[in-house]
Amino acid sequence: MGLLVLVRHGQSEWNALKVFSGQANPELSAKGIEEARNAGRTLNSQAIQFDLAYSSGLKRARKTLDLILEETEQSHLHVIEDNLFNERAYGDLTGTPIEEAVQKHGVDQVHQWRHSLHAVPPGGESVEMTANRAHGVFKHRVLPQLMNGKNVIISSHRNTIRGLISKICKLKQKETEQMHIGTAQPLFFQVNSAEDIQQVSK
Repeated sequence: MGLLVLVRHGQSEWNALKVFSGQANPELSAKGIEEARNAGRTLNSQAIQFDLAYSSGLKRARKTLDLILEETEQSHLHVIEDNLFNERAYGDLTGTPIEEAVQKHGVDQVHQWRHSLHAVPPGGESVEMTANRAHGVFKHRVLPQLMNGKNVIISSHRNTIRGLISKICKLKQKETEQMHIGTAQPLFFQVNSAEDIQQVSK
């Protein structure tokens, strides 16, 4: 069966400023560019060859994927962009510094919005809502390729990846809420069957 690699984009300019990014479209920071290149070098050292590459429609994810493919000498791969892999919508919080949101709404409320599976920021999406849309495209478009033995890389976002892992690995709510997804750190999953997808170390 195939290998699935999920990678969050490198640090964006808004990540560096500790601002809610959501579905806004900031560029990668200089640090983020280097993080993406390092991810590519890591994958290249393991000689992983991809058959398919997916990205969200946001440029920080696409740029990260392009740099990874460049470092792995696989820039020839056609990248499929899908907005269903976009970051969760943060609604009214988009563009707001996290510290400012804490001052306005309180630390507990902001923590809920950022980490809870079900909490919905004003005008935005919960992690669960984000997971459902991402899992839909994964189930119908990506999983059949993995089941056919294809190796697939998806470049996406913190909450989208958290939600997707929760779905495909059947995690409990607390496990999902405590999950940390670092910038440009590839995560590896062995697909044994549609019902048996296991995270593995590389």
